[in-house]
Amino acid sequence: MSNVMDITRRSEAAFVFDSCRYPEHPGCYLMKNAANEVIYVGKANSLRSRLASYFRRSAEPHRKAEMISRIREIDVFLVRNEREALVLESNLIRSLQPTYNSRFTHEKDSYYYIARTSESFPRFVPFRKRRTNYALGSGDEPAALFGPYVGWRLRDRLLAILRQEFSLRTCHTIGDEACVRAQSDRCSAPCIGRTSEKNYTEIARRASRFLRRPPARALRDLGHSMAQAADEQSFEEAATLRDQLRALEHAALPQVAERTRQGRMDVVYADADRAVRLSIDDGILTSLESLAPIDEVIAELKVVGKGSRLIGNGFAAEASRFRAIPLQVPRSATSYIGQLLEIARLNFDHQATLLEAKPC
Repeated sequence: MSNVMDITRRSEAAFVFDSCRYPEHPGCYLMKNAANEVIYVGKANSLRSRLASYFRRSAEPHRKAEMISRIREIDVFLVRNEREALVLESNLIRSLQPTYNSRFTHEKDSYYYIARTSESFPRFVPFRKRRTNYALGSGDEPAALFGPYVGWRLRDRLLAILRQEFSLRTCHTIGDEACVRAQSDRCSAPCIGRTSEKNYTEIARRASRFLRRPPARALRDLGHSMAQAADEQSFEEAATLRDQLRALEHAALPQVAERTRQGRMDVVYADADRAVRLSIDDGILTSLESLAPIDEVIAELKVVGKGSRLIGNGFAAEASRFRAIPLQVPRSATSYIGQLLEIARLNFDHQATLLEAKPC
């Protein structure tokens, strides 16, 4: 992977943290040593606050203090929300394998997902990549994955909401007698013929849509129920509803840091003189090229362009120097490539601001 945001000279001098250089914005941070090697990757909902915490005067564990002493530069990669930062962090760690991220680079570690099984009457079950997932069944592959989620508690809350909303089966094998959930009308009960395979398939399809983007109605109803429970001083119920609401809000956050796609894509955001470039391989966003003169970016695109789909903002596509490069401009800001272009714009604006920033 190419260097990310290498926009300042690095030296052997100790790193001096300047909070003005880091925004109150979601994203990932890459800590680099004197040899310009990434030694640690992290994520944050507020990059400025998270990075400042490393440099407060306090007794740090030996390993963390050692890492901090080796920092010579910190680059950041901005995204739009916490969920996107989570996915990008995973991509960067597995690509770069930084020294101090060793606990993330082991095969046994991964983030939390929900899987839809490939059965005739699908179940929705907990899932982790690079792990044995017994809930899927022996040797089975998931028909679809949803996530990742920031922890198992959030994932399990979503599963509970899903099973409640859609009366999905949870049994590992379908028997011929109604279980307790079926008897209490909490399951659609294909085991006793209460639901046909066709109808259940449609239920599973609606549940999948719900996980991909929970409807505003569900968020609104949960919010109202939580407020009502609090007004009635049912504080335990209100806390449960609050946790469910947070889980749904997290699931509703869009992310384009990792998608199921094939091939390479380069996304360019430019003004009259400069541009930044994102690179995506098989749907995985892992590379951000720093702000550079347009001519340099064009030269790089001519090298990669033959095997890559090239995306750009309107200015880049209309600029005379880009005419030799077949850039596609997104028709919609909410499309997949439109969202990638928005991430490129965020990083362009941040890097351009750094070049003009004055010390605090």
